[in-house]
Amino acid sequence: MNGPFKFMKRGYRLLVDRHYKKNDLIHNRYKIESFIGIGSYGMTYLCRDSKEDNLCVLKQMTKSKRRQEISRVYQKETDILGKLHHPRIPSLLEKFTIDKHDFYTMELIDGENLEEILFYEKGKFNETKCLEMFKELVEITSYIHSKEVVHGDIRIPNVIMKDSALYLIDFGLAEELGNCSRNDKVALLREDYYDLGDFLLFLLYSTYHSSIKRGRSWMEELEIHPKTSHLLKRLLGIEQPYSDTAEVMEDVVQVLNYL
Repeated sequence: MNGPFKFMKRGYRLLVDRHYKKNDLIHNRYKIESFIGIGSYGMTYLCRDSKEDNLCVLKQMTKSKRRQEISRVYQKETDILGKLHHPRIPSLLEKFTIDKHDFYTMELIDGENLEEILFYEKGKFNETKCLEMFKELVEITSYIHSKEVVHGDIRIPNVIMKDSALYLIDFGLAEELGNCSRNDKVALLREDYYDLGDFLLFLLYSTYHSSIKRGRSWMEELEIHPKTSHLLKRLLGIEQPYSDTAEVMEDVVQVLNYL
């Protein structure tokens, strides 16, 4: 029963959520260059903005899910992007509706994500460079948190390097903290801190080589400064978790001063 149901559901979604083709013009402004991909709540395209004559990203929300659910996600995503104005975060450009399809466009960050750099190009970063890059990401996260928002998905595929600078993208899982209880707020913030720790580990492992079989923890495998280890332990909740990004930044600066 489950197999046929999934097939019917997929067929319904493909019918209802038919994506636009190359050269289609949306909203008399956005010409489709290519189809980027599909997520749980929307399809994403690379477009040329005929008004500004530059490339941008267009997101088309799906119709195959309940309208109320889609409207909630759409409002949340556009509200969050609309309140964030930072040079390392893509800007919201426009939101509009066509034939009951909700759309929004945002700035294109034309660079490489860290996943490609680390795993396909085999990029390597020493400890100092890792911490300098990490510091950039903490600065962006600090700004987001100052706007009472958590990103919720700080992962290497969502960090773009452009002209040696880092950018944070994809706010689809972001949440506003304004209406959260204190406990929920602390939990959501700690998720961002944990993700930051995981991100730093990916960078540090870029230069790790060993013939020893897997099964050891990063604390056994990585040869890093004790202050870097302390930073990671707090980010990952092994030791007293951080309460705000100012504490994280203080520790990052300290360890950079020692290296």
